[in-house]
Amino acid sequence: MMERLQRWWSEISPRERWLVGIAAVLGIAVLGWALGRPAVAAFIDIDAQHRAAIEREGRVAAKVRLLAERPTTSVTAATDAVQIDQYLAQSASEIGLTLDRNEARGQRVAAIAIATAKAPVLTDWLASLEAQGFVVDQLTITPAADGTVGMTAELRKSGS
Repeated sequence: MMERLQRWWSEISPRERWLVGIAAVLGIAVLGWALGRPAVAAFIDIDAQHRAAIEREGRVAAKVRLLAERPTTSVTAATDAVQIDQYLAQSASEIGLTLDRNEARGQRVAAIAIATAKAPVLTDWLASLEAQGFVVDQLTITPAADGTVGMTAELRKSGS
């Protein structure tokens, strides 16, 4: 077989050798692309799945931490010494949220707004507030183009 190829190679002209060489290089390039493209796509997919798993693990850890820190007294007793707007600002900042608007409307009601937040973090925070005795009277969540959400809400302490 090798003899036949060597004989064939010696019988073709130098111009034909160049053309066969270029065709071989192009063939190897196409074969490399056909094999490499799915491999690169697989690595990108693995990386995206890894990032999502890390984010989920962080949310689960935050939920576990919230459950472990469940208050022994009611939120009414805990926040009587602190104004509702101060309590909400502190609670939000502990999990990395920034309140863009935080207006106390009396002793037991506050209106808040958050411009950008990840939806799971925001809903987990609202759920933890409800578990602590807050009631969400009004809630508007608006999606943004970058994958985050904005929120406006009116919260009150239970018992009012």
